[in-house]
This record gives sequence, structure tokens and C-alpha cells, in this order.
Amino acid sequence: MTYGREVLTHPFIVDAAREAFVPVCVYNNTKEDAALLTSFKEPSWNNPVVRIMDADRKDLVPRVNNDWTLRGLAGAMVAALREAKKPVPAYLELLVREQVARRRGVEHAAFGMT
Repeated sequence: MTYGREVLTHPFIVDAAREAFVPVCVYNNTKEDAALLTSFKEPSWNNPVVRIMDADRKDLVPRVNNDWTLRGLAGAMVAALREAKKPVPAYLELLVREQVARRRGVEHAAFGMT
């Protein structure tokens, strides 16, 4: 639930998904989506997985699983756009850089001006 609430709804992820991708949700616990799960060789009742593929259903980047972070999804989106030779929105690239910096640790400073 945290992945959906904090990552999939992040404004930059939403904007990039709308601009450059065709998002599709496949539920892993319904009879209606069972055939689709089988076609992707995904188990039912699995943790969230993100696949970024071309029109022929060929994965552009490895599936995103076990990394439910902004950095993980945004990084995969950037890599997929590059692989498809499509423009990468600057805000998406900056999001990845920001998340990498946060993971490494950042310091804060305040400067006053007169």
C-alpha cells in the first residue's frame, strides 16, 4: 500500500507516466487477470512488479521488483526512455538524482543575505 500511496502517486511519476508511457494495471489476485499473469510468467498474489515494455511486449529494462522506492521506479523509467531512444523529461532525471543523493546522505545549510 505504501508503494501506491507514496511512489505511484508522486506527481513526477504520474506526469511521466501520462506523457511517455501507457500505464496498465494487472491485478495479481483476480480471475479476470489470470491469463495475463500467465502470459507474463508472473505468479499470483505476488508483490508489486513494474514492467516497462515496448509495443511488442518486449521488456525495455529489467522488471522492477523488490525496489519499491522513487529512485527504483524513476530510474527504470529513465532507462526505458533512453533504451527506446525517446526524450527523458528533465524533471524525471532530476528526481532520480535527488533520490540518489538522499540515499547517500545530504546535508542542509541555510545562508542569509543582506
